[in-house]
Amino acid sequence: MNNKKKCFLDRRLTYCPAKSHRTASCKGYDPYFLPHKMVIECICFSRNFGAGAVRRSLNFPHKFFIRRIQMANNNHTCSLRGGKEDSRGALVVLEGLDRCGKTTQSTRLVANLEKLGHSAELWRFPDRTTSVGQMISSYLSNKSQLDDHTIHLLFSANRWEKRSLMESKLKSGITLVVDRYSYSGVAFSSAKGLDISWCKAPEIGLLAPDLVVYLDIPPEKAAERGGYGGERYEQLEFQKKVGQNYQVLRGPTWKIIDACSPMEDIEEHLQEMVLDCVKTCQEGKPLSCLWSC
Repeated sequence: MNNKKKCFLDRRLTYCPAKSHRTASCKGYDPYFLPHKMVIECICFSRNFGAGAVRRSLNFPHKFFIRRIQMANNNHTCSLRGGKEDSRGALVVLEGLDRCGKTTQSTRLVANLEKLGHSAELWRFPDRTTSVGQMISSYLSNKSQLDDHTIHLLFSANRWEKRSLMESKLKSGITLVVDRYSYSGVAFSSAKGLDISWCKAPEIGLLAPDLVVYLDIPPEKAAERGGYGGERYEQLEFQKKVGQNYQVLRGPTWKIIDACSPMEDIEEHLQEMVLDCVKTCQEGKPLSCLWSC
C-alpha cells in the first residue's frame, strides 16, 4: 500500500508551544481509513488528545464530509492584565442540569434586555447548525456512536468555531446570553470518567464569561419535567454525577438560582444579576480567557 493510501492521524499528539497558546495539531490527509470519506483537520488546545480515538471512533450513519475543524487561531487575543477597554457587551452563560429551565429563562432574558434598550442575542451550545454541530446532534439523538474523548473534542470544536464571532459581537456592544458553554462540556465528559484536567484543556483560550448563572435543581425534580429522557444524557444517575462536577467547577463569577422557584421569580432575579453585569462591561471591564491563568 502506498503512502497516499495512509491516513496520517498520529496516535498521539504532541505538545507544541506557540506564542501564548498550547497547541497541538492533528491532520487527516486522506479519507482511506475514515468511514464515509471524512477528512478532518483539527487544530486543538491540548497536550494529548489521543488522536487514535478520533480515528477509531468516526463511525456515523450519515455521509458527513468535514474538510476542516478549526478550534484555535493564534490571532485570538484576550486582555488578561486588567486594563480598561471600551464599552462592550457582556458574556452571560446559563448552566445547569438537563430540564432545569435554561432555555426558557435565557429566551426571556434576551427579550427583557431588548425591551430595556440593550442589544442582546441568544446563543446555544452545541450549535447544531454547523457541520460539527450536526455530528454532535447525531450522537446526542443516539443515531451514531463515538468514543467519549472524541465527542468531547467535537463539543469543544463547536465552541471554538464560534469564538471569533463571539468576540466581535461583544466588542460591538452586543450582550450574549449563552445556553450552555465550556462548563457543560467538562461536567458531562468528566461524569463519564474522563479526567477533569484533560477535559478542561481544549477549552483553554476560549472567552471567559463575565457571569455564569447556575440554575440549581435536584436531579430527581428535573427528571419529572416534560420531555425528560429524549436524549442520550438524560438519565437520572448520570445527571447526579454531572451535578457533582458542576460543584467542582464553580468559580467567583458564578451565581446560583433555585430553579424550583416560581418562573417569574427566577426571571426577575436573573434579570437583576445580568443588568449589574452589563453595566460593569459597559464601564470597560476587559475580556479574559477561560482557565488560562
